[in-house]
Amino acid sequence: MNAKAITVEAIYEGGVFRPLHPCAIADAQRVKLTVQVADLADPWPANTAEIYREIADDERRLAAEMWPTGRETWPPQHESP
Repeated sequence: MNAKAITVEAIYEGGVFRPLHPCAIADAQRVKLTVQVADLADPWPANTAEIYREIADDERRLAAEMWPTGRETWPPQHESP
C-alpha cells in the first residue's frame, strides 16, 4: 500500500473531525488519522517581558517625538471666570 502523508488541521465537533481548510482528499476516501491535541492556551513566549519593555520604549520615544508638535497644536486652556 502506498500511503501519502499530509497534515490537516481540524476541529473536533459532535464526534466528527472537521478540517479547517479544504483537503485534497476524495469524498468517502478512507484515511488513517493520528491525532495530536493542541494545547488550549498557547504558552507565553519566554521573552514576553522583553517584548513589553520594547513596546514601552517605542511608545516613550514616539511620545517624545510628538510632544513639540502636540504642544503647539493643543488647544489653550482657558481659566474659568
